[in-house]
Amino acid sequence: MLVRLLPFSGLHFHRCLLCLLVWLAGGFWEVHGAGAGEWMGWFSGELRQIQRSLRETQTDLDSLGIPVVGQTVPQFGYLHPLSVNPPPVSPFVQVDLGGSYPLDWIALIPAQVDWQTLERPSYGFPLRFRIDASEDETFDTFTALGIFTENDFPNPGIAPVTVAAGGKTGRFVRVTITKMAREDGRYLFALGELMVLSGNRNLANGAPVRASAATHFPPRWALENLVDGRSALGPPIQRELLPYDGLYCGPAPAGQNPWMLLDLGRAVAVEEVRLHPIHARLGADIPGFSFPKHLRVELAAEADFLDPLELVGTQAGELPNPGNNPVTLRAGGRVARYVRMTMIEPLHGNKSRYGFSEVEVYSGGNNVARGARVSAVPDASSWSRTWPLEQLVDGYTSYGKLMELPAWLQQWSRRADLQHKLARLEVQREVCQARVQTRLWRVGVAGLAMVVLGGLGAATFLRMQARRRREAELHTLRTQFAHDLHDEIGSNLAAISVISQMARGQTASGDDGNWEEIQNIARDSNEALHEVLWVSGARQEIGVDLLEQLKKAARRMLVGRVVHWIDSIPVDSSQWSLESRRQVFLFFKETLANVVRHSSATEVELALESRAGKIQLRVRDNGTGFGAMEGGGTGVQSLQERARTLGGTCYIHSQPGDGTTVELEVPLPTTNWRTHK
Repeated sequence: MLVRLLPFSGLHFHRCLLCLLVWLAGGFWEVHGAGAGEWMGWFSGELRQIQRSLRETQTDLDSLGIPVVGQTVPQFGYLHPLSVNPPPVSPFVQVDLGGSYPLDWIALIPAQVDWQTLERPSYGFPLRFRIDASEDETFDTFTALGIFTENDFPNPGIAPVTVAAGGKTGRFVRVTITKMAREDGRYLFALGELMVLSGNRNLANGAPVRASAATHFPPRWALENLVDGRSALGPPIQRELLPYDGLYCGPAPAGQNPWMLLDLGRAVAVEEVRLHPIHARLGADIPGFSFPKHLRVELAAEADFLDPLELVGTQAGELPNPGNNPVTLRAGGRVARYVRMTMIEPLHGNKSRYGFSEVEVYSGGNNVARGARVSAVPDASSWSRTWPLEQLVDGYTSYGKLMELPAWLQQWSRRADLQHKLARLEVQREVCQARVQTRLWRVGVAGLAMVVLGGLGAATFLRMQARRRREAELHTLRTQFAHDLHDEIGSNLAAISVISQMARGQTASGDDGNWEEIQNIARDSNEALHEVLWVSGARQEIGVDLLEQLKKAARRMLVGRVVHWIDSIPVDSSQWSLESRRQVFLFFKETLANVVRHSSATEVELALESRAGKIQLRVRDNGTGFGAMEGGGTGVQSLQERARTLGGTCYIHSQPGDGTTVELEVPLPTTNWRTHK
């Protein structure tokens, strides 16, 4: 396998940085997306506790089951007349229980209308109210059961509002509204049902109702709808399904009416009978399916029913279909063992059958029908022939297991508390998550900044390392080149000088001048080679003293002329950059070359000084000089260009017949000094 190792570069760093930004963007999406939340608890103990509470609360709520809620009847409840302004006197509704009873619970069932979703607030629930009990209808004296007049009451949604009465007694229960609700700019209040519990019984069911005012718009809104036992909450059940809907009976032979009979096993004082309709779910999804249009319910102590008690209301006109709600019939404490339910007229005239999902008989506050013997004439309908007759008293309706009213209300109260707790925890989680996100972003930005700075630093370091390697390689190459020049060309020039010297001694005296000239040229060429190597930095071993190199160059180039070096302040060029030494040296040589080629000078004065942070180089000759028109040649322009490269200034003073002075003034170069372009 071939593995190729690539050196790290700025391009690789930028790619890595791009990958990091993409990763952070993905993390941002996860933080703000649908899957956000749980992992953020790693960074906050408070958030972890909130998440744990949310899970536990949701588990508790799920354990209560799914409520079966739905408006299955046209009766919505009670509605106070709508008005543009609130009424001057607090309105009220009250119920007459028919006697003084110990009261355990008061429940206000919110009104739900058929255009309303279950997620929105209940319709017209009062904002402030109080509940009182009294022994007299005018409430001259009363006992407070619940006072909610200080602050606006949170809208309960679909959940009933329960108030513990603590066993206080009373015959009349009144709800007084001190602040009405507002819907579409109008004041009102509405209730789906008023329940007054004593033990397991709702004493308000079917009781007389009185109100300060009421909207009469049947079947939806009517005063009697407040206690008709019908609401969107349906029967008191916990959802649990069985493989049958209920018990159907009929059709009976011609001239007979089908009936169902319960044998309670002993005579008891019957307080009320509850008939639970069938909600057909195995076939068509129809609440109140096959509930009879006309029905007769009888109680008797003996099986022959020679002295029956026909419960009031069973034959007085049509019986409205209850949907999912139970129908409660009061018996007034009549002693009986048998309960018979006879269909007079079916719901649909062409189908002579009827059915119930459960029948309850209450005596002493308890259902004594559980486990009773069930019979029917004819035997079970063909619709439910294979279903047991005992399902009529097994404690189940079509959609769940029956609960006693107090337990059912407490479950609803528990569900409402858990839902409110969930809502509070959700708000707390959002606030805490926002804090954690802010903290994470700060840490992330700081971390990203550190990564970027670290990456930039690493890239800079690597670039410097690469530059050092290149400079080292260049230095090595330059040194090798200098050695080669010195060893090859220098040795050849030295050999020429030696040979010419030997030849000079062996040649006739008339030819000595030529050999001497050859020797001088070879010597000068060798010194020039050393200068080139010194200027290029390839021969540092010969020293970096600029003044010494300038003197050597002057001795070689100004042969035959008198040279004066002016005493000056010593100049230490050891800390100069290579480029600065090179530029100053080349400026000096070019100036001397101009003296040799153009000035015809016999004397030259030279000076290199350091004053006030500046370097001054001066060359003065006693030559012919030149005029203004002659001063713009290539040599002068080259000197000025080198001066600009050094960041300094070149001054040239010359008069015909009076010599020439060239001065270079530049800032004191340093190791970090760079030439100006």
